[in-house]
This record gives sequence, structure tokens and C-alpha cells, in this order.
Amino acid sequence: MTGADSGHDIQCHPGFLPGGSTRTPTIHDAVFPVLPFSGVLALALEQDWQERQLFFPSFSGAATSTQPYCSYVEAREGLQLALRHHEGLELAVLSGARKSLPHLGALGLGMMSHATVGEALTFGMRYQLVAGSMLQFRTEADGDEASMTAHLLFDDPELAPFLAIDHMATALNSLRQILAPLPVSRLLKRVELAFEAPALASSLAALFETTVVFGADRSRLVFDARALSLRLMFHNAVSAEVAREACERELAARWAERESTGASLRQRLFGADGRLLPLPAVASSMGLSLRSLHRALAREGIRYSDLYEQLGRQRAEKLLLAGASTSTIAETLQFSDQRSFVRAFERWTGMSPAAWRRQNAAPQAVAVIERG
Repeated sequence: MTGADSGHDIQCHPGFLPGGSTRTPTIHDAVFPVLPFSGVLALALEQDWQERQLFFPSFSGAATSTQPYCSYVEAREGLQLALRHHEGLELAVLSGARKSLPHLGALGLGMMSHATVGEALTFGMRYQLVAGSMLQFRTEADGDEASMTAHLLFDDPELAPFLAIDHMATALNSLRQILAPLPVSRLLKRVELAFEAPALASSLAALFETTVVFGADRSRLVFDARALSLRLMFHNAVSAEVAREACERELAARWAERESTGASLRQRLFGADGRLLPLPAVASSMGLSLRSLHRALAREGIRYSDLYEQLGRQRAEKLLLAGASTSTIAETLQFSDQRSFVRAFERWTGMSPAAWRRQNAAPQAVAVIERG
């Protein structure tokens, strides 16, 4: 995606599927639940932002029951609005401070039910998309240190600082609860951030309760490696398995819903005769505004222009095989003239209609197209 709002190219890294496998999501995949935005939404309510309903339209009102997830594009738009409203990155500190274990959903139950911190983190890394993580956290060990490192799910430098602070604070607050009553200061050595934010130095130090280093190679929480073997007081093997099954079901349902929604929307674009319908007619039949339909198509990665050209090519090829002339095909497909059709066909196939006809039709029919 070329970020129209930011000027940055946003590229995708692998995401997560049931069973811990990976796939490459698009920025339009509606796979993020409300959980990651709970801190911002809580702040909007606390401070009575009049525009709060504009930030995350996918989660407002009745839409929650029919569209419980949003895409990265929608999330990004909402977070940018919130950042502009609050005038800066301090929003991430305030948001992160309001999030903890309950905001992880089934993931939170699974993490607290494991035997050790290391096992809890392994579970968390595997199913982090359940909690709507918009970063990819990975646990890494190096000598006497272990770290929880944030890797961008999408290459989006503009939003990366907010996500790093917000998500790392959520992770740390959750660990604090899992480890209670053990003070987290006994295991967290420092926080490293891959950006500069000197104005937030004191508030970040208070949020993380440790030294904060700016301008690092990557954003991460750094622990004493021995912390991974700390025993958790809420360990319960049955609860851990229940949570694992719940996470598997949720991931499976989330991707299945996305794929079925995309397939259903694609079907609505075609009439009973298999022809592509005008977008205003589709929007009207679905009770949507044309703008909302365009957003839905973008979210599912469906390009109407590509479908239009694909059908045009299929119809042209069928007519060519039936012996129709290029002038007849141009008129049937509503091209302005025969030359425009020929140019379009060459763009579709890399060859002229006559050449394609010779390559794909019976010899006795070749002359028809050449006379067209």
C-alpha cells in the first residue's frame, strides 16, 4: 500500500493462522479486534471526546455484532485521528497505561495458566493475533539476557512509535499481573526504543518503571534471562489447554469470516447472467453508500477495475473463438472503436486479436478475424 495519508509504502510481513502457521495478510484483512484500541477508546470516554465515534467506526453501535474486526487501514486511520486529537505520542503512554491482562482476551487466560514466564511468553507469541497485536513480538535470548522484541507487522514508520509504546506497555502490565505479587522490577532490566522521544523520557520511565533507552536498533523489553524460569502462581494445565483451544477456534473463525466475507461480496458484484453489475446498483442492493462499498471492496482486496477487465477479456476470447470480427467484438464490449479494443486486447494477452486467434482457433476460422 502506498500510504495516502503518510507518504510511506506499507508492506506486509507474515501473520498468523491456526496451528501457529503463517500467512501473508494484506492491509485490508479485517483481523484486528477492538482489544488493541481499548486504551484509546477508554481515554476518549474519560475525556469526553465528542469525535470518539469517528475513530473506530467498525466497532460503533450495532456494527460490532456484524463486523467485530477491522483492517490495518481502518485501524491506522482511527489512530491517526486520535493522535492528531491528542496532539502527539503521549497518547501511547496514556493508552498503554490503561491496558493489561483482561485486554488480551483468551490469550490472557492462556498466558496466566502456564507454568513459567517462558512458557507464558511462548504461548503469547504464538497466539498474539488473538489479542489483535499490530506488531509481531518474538522472545529472544542472548547470554544472561532475554528480550521481548517488537517487529513491525507492516512497514509503517509513522505509526511504529505509537504501536511500540502502547503494545509493550500492555505486555508489561500483563506480566505484572501474571507475576503478582512478585515485583516486576526484579526481572525487567531496561526498555529499548528504536526511535527518539526525549520529551516522553520521564513519563516512559514511570510507565515502565525502569531505564528507557532511545535510538536503539529495535524496540524491546529486556529481562534477566533467569526470569523465564520463574514459576507462575496461577498455573493450571486444564485452563491452559482450554485457552489454547479457544485461541485456535478464534483464529480459524477470524480468517474464515474474512475469506467468506470476501467471497460473498465478490458474488454480489455479478448479476444472474454472470455479468458485472454497476457499482451504484450493487451499493443500492446492499443498502450501502457508494463510498462504503468502495471501502468494503478495498478492505477485501477486491479491485472492480480488474474484474471488469477480466470479464472483458473472457468475453472477447469467447467471441474470437466463435469467429466474430474485431469490429463486432469492439461494439459488443462497448469500446469506442475497433482500435481501442485491439489495444486493450494486446494489453491483456500480449498479442493482437488476430495472433491470438491464429494460436487458439481451428485453421478454417482464422480468415474471419483477419477480415474484421
